[in-house]
Amino acid sequence: MLPALLGVAAAALCSGTATVLQALAVRRLPVQERLEAGLVLRLARSRTYLGALALVAAGFAVSFWALRSLPLFLVQAGRASSLAVAAVLAVVMLGARLRRREIGAVVALGAGLVVLAASVAPQTARVDVGATRVVLIGGVAVVLGGAVLAVRMRPPARAGVVLAVLAGVGYALLAVGARTLHSFSPMALVADPVAWAMVVAGASGLVLGALALQRAPVVAVTAVMVGVETCLASGLGMALAGDRPSPGAGAGTVAAFALVLAGALAVARFGTPDQVTAAPLHDNRHDTDARHAGGSSFHPTNRPD
Repeated sequence: MLPALLGVAAAALCSGTATVLQALAVRRLPVQERLEAGLVLRLARSRTYLGALALVAAGFAVSFWALRSLPLFLVQAGRASSLAVAAVLAVVMLGARLRRREIGAVVALGAGLVVLAASVAPQTARVDVGATRVVLIGGVAVVLGGAVLAVRMRPPARAGVVLAVLAGVGYALLAVGARTLHSFSPMALVADPVAWAMVVAGASGLVLGALALQRAPVVAVTAVMVGVETCLASGLGMALAGDRPSPGAGAGTVAAFALVLAGALAVARFGTPDQVTAAPLHDNRHDTDARHAGGSSFHPTNRPD
């Protein structure tokens, strides 16, 4: 069980670092008014975003491995702790300042994770295959349909929050698929509708998260995505995979999970900076990373003390 727990910690480290890099890359692009391939192509020119994407992939890969033996609510709580990682990076890289309540939130988050880890034992998913396929395929259809409507919503901040919800749902479906897959062999994956739903769900989460970051404050987007992903995936893990805490540890598990989620959301404002200067449209042809070597436009969020 210890290797799987270390894998959850590694996933949180990858995800927290990727959060900071993603916001830097995305917030420098012009806002997209509709779903189109142009956004993906522009992001593909940024080494910053590609580096973030590599970290996201690594984080999900380690999470998938951990999900073979750990319940979804524990792995998702560990992924939510990536906000604490991002908060530390904001302090180190951006000169942000954690106040006492944010420090307390990080400590509470860590304590909740320790209690969660102690309240579960390795367990194999007990999967209802038919129900899982219906939920994942239906969920992906809802995400895609909602995205088409959300990108046209006004004002942009409201659209950003809705897109963040849909991105969180996409990531939750991806996690549920990883928990319920029977085999990772190439032939089995090609023939499994759940695997295809996972691909669409993960891609939707990435694109919709990027669109949300262009429209709404980063703090709100990050908090919404993490909250929706963590809670929805954990609930679906219990419903579809039979995830349960160890006998007699139910109350402590619920309290610890709530503590982790509350702590993660309390430090969400440090996950990424809101004041990232948008790149002019004529600069989109070039990677902006070189300019950051001379002087970054990354600034910590100004807050009254």
